[in-house]
Amino acid sequence: MKTPLLPATAVALLALTACQSKTNATTAENSTTVENKTVAEKPKFELPPAIKAEVSMRCHGDNTLAHVTFFEGDKQLTVSAPSDAAPVVLKAPEAGKPYVADGGWEVSGTPKSIKLTAPGKPAQTCDA
Repeated sequence: MKTPLLPATAVALLALTACQSKTNATTAENSTTVENKTVAEKPKFELPPAIKAEVSMRCHGDNTLAHVTFFEGDKQLTVSAPSDAAPVVLKAPEAGKPYVADGGWEVSGTPKSIKLTAPGKPAQTCDA
């Protein structure tokens, strides 16, 4: 008993492969339009800055351990003092100015040494 299904299948596959050899022409104008739409869209949110340095520092005034995270752009940092406290986000109006936050927080300095003023405490120097 011969099965005519096998030759019919081979003919159908041959016909399909012949159809795929045709190329669909895509115009450069359409690609540019799609790219321009993608580029023109504004992001719906702003990503936080990248971390520049994370350091633990010992403060000389009361021997507190402070964890400080500096961010790229020198306009934001977080500080946890004492180290088990919730981190506080401090921001500077422009790079090079002291970082401040509500409640009396103020920090100035670099990842090697800072001057820290915490609420209810005098200013103290902290070193890495």
